[in-house]
Amino acid sequence: MNPMVIESPVTKVSEGRTGRLGGPPVRASSWHERFLTKFKARRPGAYTFQMTFKTVLAAELNPIQTNAWLCAGVAPRPIAFASTVDAKGVRNLAPFSFFNAFGSNPPMVAFAPNRRGRDGTVKHTYLNATATKEFVIATVSHAMVQQMNVASAEYGDGVDEFLKSGFTPLEARFVKAALVAESPFQMECRLHREVELGTGPGSGLMLIGEVLCFHVDEALMKGELPDPARLDQVGRNGGAYYTRAFGDALFEIAKPAGQPIGWEALPAVLKQSHLLTANDLGRLANSAELPDLSAMAAKAGDPTDAEGLEKALQAALRNEDLGEAWRLVGLRVKG
Repeated sequence: MNPMVIESPVTKVSEGRTGRLGGPPVRASSWHERFLTKFKARRPGAYTFQMTFKTVLAAELNPIQTNAWLCAGVAPRPIAFASTVDAKGVRNLAPFSFFNAFGSNPPMVAFAPNRRGRDGTVKHTYLNATATKEFVIATVSHAMVQQMNVASAEYGDGVDEFLKSGFTPLEARFVKAALVAESPFQMECRLHREVELGTGPGSGLMLIGEVLCFHVDEALMKGELPDPARLDQVGRNGGAYYTRAFGDALFEIAKPAGQPIGWEALPAVLKQSHLLTANDLGRLANSAELPDLSAMAAKAGDPTDAEGLEKALQAALRNEDLGEAWRLVGLRVKG
């Protein structure tokens, strides 16, 4: 049965934007450029756009279709490269991306080796973990992603995916399941609880585990913790797509300190700008307090036109110089 699709036009009015709406085109992906053509300026500072949502009713999808929609929208997802052994000690290794951490006291992680969407059968990982009450979760780095893909194939009972994929098993400290020598970060876990989220094909089988210990490549440490910039972790997207958390794909955002001033406190002239982006304004809105803009003094070499001031403001934000950014806001407000 084909899923029912409902197309629902939705009109929104917003003082924000994702790019330079109403002004010159922004540098963006082709998808973003097509998206921005839907926007039309009605008056300075307020933009009306129409977005057509395609609504798919989950009840009309089969399990394989539902899984595809979940994987497309819930992404990128971390990968649990799960190592288990059966009751006879035969190793198993398989990746699962329905995975995350769910508490730190005690430390809990969970992943879901769900029933197969085709026939509802249960995977070896689930059978092994529930029989032995333990498992290892290894992270997947970019250097091992192709080998991981080999391990993701469905092999028969008793097949050792360590051998199939070329990974090196190492003895763990607390559990019988093997560590993966090539993985830069891994956790030994004791099964805390198994949760069945259905009984049919594609239904969820969640394994919640208490973390007994962490292992990390010492070369990847930064101070007391692993360095995200050097772990080079890989995440899962929809279809055959993956995400690499490395280089320019990584960025830092400081958490709000206390209660930030918020969007509503920003001067209207900033929200009416065709140059400043929503991220620019969001960075200012995250300030702990609104400075006295009337006290901001000009310096030699400051731009005198609105566009020049806003470009200088953006440069200050890129350089994480919030004080200079607010000084330029004060000049822009004075106009």
